[in-house]
Amino acid sequence: MADRKRVVGPEKSVLPLVESGPQQPFNPDRRKDGRSGDRIRPLFLKTGIIKQADGSAYIETGRLKVACGVYGPRQSARNKLPTQGTLNCDFKFSAFSSAKRRAYAKDNHERECSLIVYQALAPAVRLDLIPKSTVDVYIQILESDGNAACLAAAITCAAMALADAGIEMTDAVAASSAGYIGGNVVLDPDGDEETLQNGSLMVSYMPSLNEVTHMMQIGEVTTNLTVKGMEACVDACSQIRTVMQQALAASLADGNS
Repeated sequence: MADRKRVVGPEKSVLPLVESGPQQPFNPDRRKDGRSGDRIRPLFLKTGIIKQADGSAYIETGRLKVACGVYGPRQSARNKLPTQGTLNCDFKFSAFSSAKRRAYAKDNHERECSLIVYQALAPAVRLDLIPKSTVDVYIQILESDGNAACLAAAITCAAMALADAGIEMTDAVAASSAGYIGGNVVLDPDGDEETLQNGSLMVSYMPSLNEVTHMMQIGEVTTNLTVKGMEACVDACSQIRTVMQQALAASLADGNS
């Protein structure tokens, strides 16, 4: 007998007609958010967001959101170098931070990012002033939008949290990223623009000392284009430093009021 409760579908089915316009070529002078190739996304920085931490910071740029908490300095149980402190960096994506849900357990990519953050921050932190002590830096990615941009924002946010915790540094580390798209250097590419690039660059920089603490480049790029990308990233770090100074000044004003 026929199932009268079941809705009988058509005998033949066809795919719906979806009208899609032609693919627009990438224009480095007019990106989808209105920026030119030498502009970074608007940046928001705030410190003191985690009350239980000794220092904390939050950074938001476009759809990218990062939070960081610093705990310490506290006495270290084991220290191979008793005359120098230890800096521990932990980088973690939230499960809901990406389009594809991430696992709760730390993967190899997050371990690699933790090492990169340590290498970028260690030259600036005065670990010799805190012997037999440990400083723990925990970075949480709340929303990701571009791998290199996410890592650069994490380094900047961690430097702000260290400054908020009162950890002495030679200079605050600012980081920025660039992508190589069609022979052009594009600053601060987002996730959609990263699918078009044939290489990327991430630079961590101490603006006051004019020193690069870390540089990571991916892809086959000519030397001239690499130099152009480094110059663009260094200029972007100098702009980010201004925002960092304003955020720290605002936190001091709020603390004194």
